[in-house]
Amino acid sequence: MPELPDLLYIQARLREALVGRRVVAERVREPVVLRFAVRGNLSLLLGRTLDDIIRHAHFLVFRFEDLDLAVNPMLAGRFRLATPEDKEEKDLVFSLTFAARDDTEGEPRRAGDFTSPERRGGLGGAPEAPPSSMSDLRYRDDKKMGKAYLLARGDWKAAAGMDAAGGLDVLSPEFTRERFVSLLKRRRDQVRVFLLDKRALDSIGNAYADEILFEAGIHPKTFCRSLSHDDAVRLHDAIVKVIREAVDEVARRGEPIDVKVRDFLKVRLKDVCPRCGSKLRRAGVRGMDAYFCPHCQPATRSSLVDWTRTGR
Repeated sequence: MPELPDLLYIQARLREALVGRRVVAERVREPVVLRFAVRGNLSLLLGRTLDDIIRHAHFLVFRFEDLDLAVNPMLAGRFRLATPEDKEEKDLVFSLTFAARDDTEGEPRRAGDFTSPERRGGLGGAPEAPPSSMSDLRYRDDKKMGKAYLLARGDWKAAAGMDAAGGLDVLSPEFTRERFVSLLKRRRDQVRVFLLDKRALDSIGNAYADEILFEAGIHPKTFCRSLSHDDAVRLHDAIVKVIREAVDEVARRGEPIDVKVRDFLKVRLKDVCPRCGSKLRRAGVRGMDAYFCPHCQPATRSSLVDWTRTGR
């Protein structure tokens, strides 16, 4: 799933391309992904202007006057910017077509009504229309696991998991060492489970949880209650360092928004520890694989496998 560095990059690129533009067409190919908390369907957005794109935890929220379109990409969801005449993707779920910025007149039309202007290069790994011509925002999901909710503005309780995901923004000034240590002291679960809890922290996923724990030198199955004050401070600093560096790196790469940039990660899906050269291992934590180095992140409980003694 897109994680915080990905979402911030996608949000910035979509804001630049689409905010202030009016929806003139909509297309739905996989209605099972869409949920409606208002009477009607996606055609309610026709003629409305996109006021802003905000992020709430792992949701991107597209604000259209009195309506919100909240999208949770989950495992395989991706956004793409394209021109209306670009070939439709096999995994397309829905698309919205936006008028050019200088197009203030005219009636909304269906997606198939457009004539093809000259194709131009841009975002999304395929030609993209600049703001002076019409643009498609396409949501793709070959697993159909993501969800898109059309809601009354601010009615986030109607979107599953959205209202509960109100954790502390790890890039905000409020994310201090003191506040983090206080939050950690109240936890009785494993530290990796804590990092993934969107009600506690906004917003870390599997890939960056592994990177953070590696940076902090903490085994993923360590219980929060066993961490010392110094451990907690080190974990806080690792969160800030890893996420900020990832945000900068993803932005620096400037890849199309449907490309997941993860090749710079140190341990996730890797085989060898970049710090000590040991073989990286995997541990199951709540049904998910956690990657770690058994030497740099030693086991803290006797019940855990001590890979440093196996000779493998």
